[in-house]
Amino acid sequence: MKNCYDKLEPNIYRKIARKIQHVAPILDVGCGDGRLVNFLALKLVKKIFGVDASDVGFEKARREAELKGVSHMVEYVKTDASHLDMFSDGFFGGVVSVYALHEFEDSLVVLKEIERVLKTGGTVVIVDFVKGGYAERLWGERYYAPAEIGAMFKDAGFKQAKASFLYNDIILVSALKI
Repeated sequence: MKNCYDKLEPNIYRKIARKIQHVAPILDVGCGDGRLVNFLALKLVKKIFGVDASDVGFEKARREAELKGVSHMVEYVKTDASHLDMFSDGFFGGVVSVYALHEFEDSLVVLKEIERVLKTGGTVVIVDFVKGGYAERLWGERYYAPAEIGAMFKDAGFKQAKASFLYNDIILVSALKI
């Protein structure tokens, strides 16, 4: 089902790419059908890993990667985001996640895992809906308030998280691992 948020996706993906264009490799946590993974591989020409608790979208993602000529730069892994054990400490230069923070059973645990697999000086970029917005009414899901997201980033070990609204109820939070 198409919704008003689908039209925003290309602009959001470009903003994410600008924030992480200087880092590699990159991890997409909660990658779903791999649209962002394939976009980043094509746009940044870098190795991109996508992880998701479900591999339902991986076949489509791999087909799209092949069609776009980026299949050699992408890898999809089925795993729980709170246990990224297949990746060593400090492996990634960048970690991204779009519309997934609210989906995790324990978002703080996931942010701590992201902090663990991120290199010192690496960048994390999280985009999600916020509490009280249209998305919450549309899907009936629970989203976090900006202050809650900021507190989770701090508790996960990120010192300088910066948040900005991309649209009325979509927030982008980025931070460096210091």
